[in-house]
Amino acid sequence: MHDVTSFGLSALILFCAYTLFGITGFGQSMMAMPFLVMVGSLRFFVPLVALLDAVFVVWNAAKFRKQANYRELIALLPTTIIGMIGGATMLLFLPERILLLTLGLLITAYGIYRLLAKEQRGKLNKFVAVPLGLLAGALTATFGTGGPVYVAYLSGRIFDKSELRATILGLLLLTTLLRLGIFAAGGLYNNAHIWIWAGLLVSVAFFGVKLGHYLHNRLKSESLLKLIYLTLVMSGVLLIIKNV
Repeated sequence: MHDVTSFGLSALILFCAYTLFGITGFGQSMMAMPFLVMVGSLRFFVPLVALLDAVFVVWNAAKFRKQANYRELIALLPTTIIGMIGGATMLLFLPERILLLTLGLLITAYGIYRLLAKEQRGKLNKFVAVPLGLLAGALTATFGTGGPVYVAYLSGRIFDKSELRATILGLLLLTTLLRLGIFAAGGLYNNAHIWIWAGLLVSVAFFGVKLGHYLHNRLKSESLLKLIYLTLVMSGVLLIIKNV
C-alpha cells in the first residue's frame, strides 16, 4: 500500500476533506474515510487522520476557547469516553470487512437523512446526551466519524452560532486527544509508516484548511452541504457493494 500512487490518492482525498473542515469546522473524517479505505487499511488511516486532526483541531479550538459552553461539554464527556473505549475495541478486534460494511451503511444512512431532514425546532432534552454520547464516542474511535452526531446534539442545545462553533471545536479537541491516547494504548501507533505519512500529509491538510477558510464566505452553504451529502451517499453505497 505504501507506494507513490497510494500516497498521492490519499493526499488528494485529505486535501478535499480538510478544505471541508476549513469551511464548516467539522466533517473531515466522515468525508475522507470512505475514500481512504479504498486506498488502504482502516486500521492504518483511522489513527493517521487522528494525528492530523490533533494539529488542526488544536489550532482552531485555541482561537475560540473562550466562547465554548463547557457545561454542555462536561455533560457529553462520560458517555463519550465509554463509547470511545468500545469503539476502539471494535476497531482492534472485529474483521475489517464487517467494519467497512458498517461504515458504508452508516454513511449512506446519514447522507440520506441529511438530504431529507427538515430544520430542527425546539431544544433537545439534556438526557439525549447519554445515548448520543455513547454512539458518537463509538463512531469516533472506530471510524473517526462521530462529529456529525455531536453537531446534531449540540445544535439542538445551543442556538448562538459563535458559541455553537466554539463548543463543537472544544468537543472535537477532547475527543481527538482521547483517541490518540486510546490508539497509543492499543498499539496502533507502533506502525512507523503512520508517523511518516502524517508528517508528510500535514502540509497538504494545512493548505486544504486555508482554502476552506478562504471559501467560507464565498460559497452558498446550502448547495455545498447538499453536494457533500450526495457524495457521502455515493461513497457509502460503494463501500457496501465492495464489502457485502
